[in-house]
Amino acid sequence: MQLIIKNFNQWLLLFIMHILVMSSCKKEETAKIIYIKQSATAATEAQQVFIDVQENYIIEFREGVFEFTNTLSMDNKNNIIIRGAGKDKTFLDFNNQISGGEGVLITNCENIRFENITVRDAVGDNLKTSSCKKISFVNVAVVWTGVPSSDNGAYGLYPVLCTEVYIDNCYAYGASDAGIYVGQSDKVIIKNSIAEGNVAGIEIENTTNADVFNNEAFDNTGGILVFDLPGLTKYGKSVRVFNNNIHENNRTNFAPPGNIVGNVPAGTGFMLLSTNTVEIFNNTLNDNNFAGILIASYLIINDSPGDPDYNPFPYDIYVHNNTHSMTGVVDPVNQPALIQQIIALLDGNGYDQPNILLDGILINPANVCIKEAPATTFVNMNAAVDPTFSSISDDISLHDCTNTPLPPVVFTPY
Repeated sequence: MQLIIKNFNQWLLLFIMHILVMSSCKKEETAKIIYIKQSATAATEAQQVFIDVQENYIIEFREGVFEFTNTLSMDNKNNIIIRGAGKDKTFLDFNNQISGGEGVLITNCENIRFENITVRDAVGDNLKTSSCKKISFVNVAVVWTGVPSSDNGAYGLYPVLCTEVYIDNCYAYGASDAGIYVGQSDKVIIKNSIAEGNVAGIEIENTTNADVFNNEAFDNTGGILVFDLPGLTKYGKSVRVFNNNIHENNRTNFAPPGNIVGNVPAGTGFMLLSTNTVEIFNNTLNDNNFAGILIASYLIINDSPGDPDYNPFPYDIYVHNNTHSMTGVVDPVNQPALIQQIIALLDGNGYDQPNILLDGILINPANVCIKEAPATTFVNMNAAVDPTFSSISDDISLHDCTNTPLPPVVFTPY
């Protein structure tokens, strides 16, 4: 009897293994993968695939450099994965681009995922997605090679007018506006990513319900920005920025003339401009030589926003439990004129560059709550009282309050 049971168990194990192997083979045989290999015609082939691809396919670029002279575009597709062999192995290269404003452009799509790939040297934005739902970027790099320049494109990773945006383990370098940018979108997660050598490392603009955490931003003009600007399709709120390492963002601003981020002071760790319901906590801010955290109103840049529904006053801001250090010296050379004025006034009034700098254009001081370690330095420019900053103050007591912590952003990424 024991021999029969033993033989039966062995037979059953072999049968199960056979079923698993057959299932795996069948899955491999039926997998909808379109492979694109490096060749002289790869760019043309890739564009045709982007046009013809059907739902639930994977487009896989093999290892190598794929050179494009035109924008690679996809419109109105669902459930597509676009992947490479690794961001250090597969490169979509637009260095010789002669047509189109973006490198890769994805519009009006749902459930799209980019992974394990680098997009580089586009004339405009490297990788843009517009009007998409459930868009994911995992292990993706967006770079301009060489020394960062105002001739580079504006945005590296650029989802705009999207919902459920997921960015994980990505890398951005050399953007003349923002390396990783999310604009006019809802439900956003940016985590485990690195931004260096950009004007703005990571920027959240006119976006609702965003979590930005466990990222590193360094050697940018400004490390992480949360902006609300007038005249756009929606206004932003409910953003959490936490557990980020924001250090040494002292790069001279190289934004082209007329760009709003051209006003960002070199030496800014985190900058908030005219938005609301933002929580900034548990970040490490080291050696950002103008200010670790800068909170300002759009009115300090432009006192006539031209949008009757726009609220330029920051409110419901909660800054707490961040770690600050500042050992360098801010360089006023090549700063915007307003920033040079602020630096001179701080110095003239005996203040070092502070960990937290507030322009003071507020409806109520309690709209900005600050709960930091006692050694944290603070300056309020009080520009609402006097635009010449004659009422400059280091009194942080008016901001000694707390807000209710914001809830996490939760969704299932594609």
